[in-house]
Amino acid sequence: MTQEELELGIAFLEKVKSDFQFDKGSPDYLGFLNCGEGNGVHVDDPGYMIVVNNEDRFICIMEDMGIDTEDGLHAEETVFILI
Repeated sequence: MTQEELELGIAFLEKVKSDFQFDKGSPDYLGFLNCGEGNGVHVDDPGYMIVVNNEDRFICIMEDMGIDTEDGLHAEETVFILI
């Protein structure tokens, strides 16, 4: 993975963490964020597939950011949650 890919992956995770669906003050609060091919949000972000394809590298970064998933990172569908 290149430095640019690492930066794109981290930028994607920052978008995930700051999404309105995690904002308890938002009327659209859900407490989770669904991403995946053909559904969800942020899937057009190149960082999504970088994170999915490099799970071993990003899992610690996600933990440090307070982000987890319900059932792992998958291209088809990933449900992000905050920890």
